[in-house]
Amino acid sequence: MATVFNALARIQHLRLPGAARSLASAGVPVFPCVPGEKRPLTRRGFHDATTDLDQVSAWWDRWPGANLAIPTGPASGIEVVDVDISSTGSGFHSFRRARREGLVSGWAALVRTPSGGLHVYFSAGTSRGQPSWQAPKAHIDFRGTGGYILAPPSQVRQQDGRLSPYELQSTVLVEPSPVDASRLRNFLDPRPSL
Repeated sequence: MATVFNALARIQHLRLPGAARSLASAGVPVFPCVPGEKRPLTRRGFHDATTDLDQVSAWWDRWPGANLAIPTGPASGIEVVDVDISSTGSGFHSFRRARREGLVSGWAALVRTPSGGLHVYFSAGTSRGQPSWQAPKAHIDFRGTGGYILAPPSQVRQQDGRLSPYELQSTVLVEPSPVDASRLRNFLDPRPSL
């Protein structure tokens, strides 16, 4: 699993085609998204993700500016806690609370998102899938089975028209641990007891 996160550290200074090939070579399935957007360019989106270098090269030869996407969950071995920032609020307060509770320790990489938010990468752990979910009031999403994220050096067009990048902030040198997405969701968005 450390190989996946080592590959992330290596791609931060590559152009999109090289980054896609580097991740695929490290065993991380990837697929292309519309340049400047999060929308997949392939018909089946994250279901088309592959480590096949011929296919990855063909995609980025056709669309050299395509953003680089990774499916989350067992498909890639990566799960992501997405700390959002928007006009309606910030998830950093909720993330700090969850961190104090020990619910988001053991991360493998931190990636600054174009909005100023954060993607916190974790090892997916066992083969059991944890479904993706959203906790809108906490401004935190979880990307697991059925989800995907854009990886550096992808860029997304902001409302003012400028492109803002995903930027790797740090990686850890020890083996990351999985996050318990169910416990995290219950903490962030408690369900009323009947």
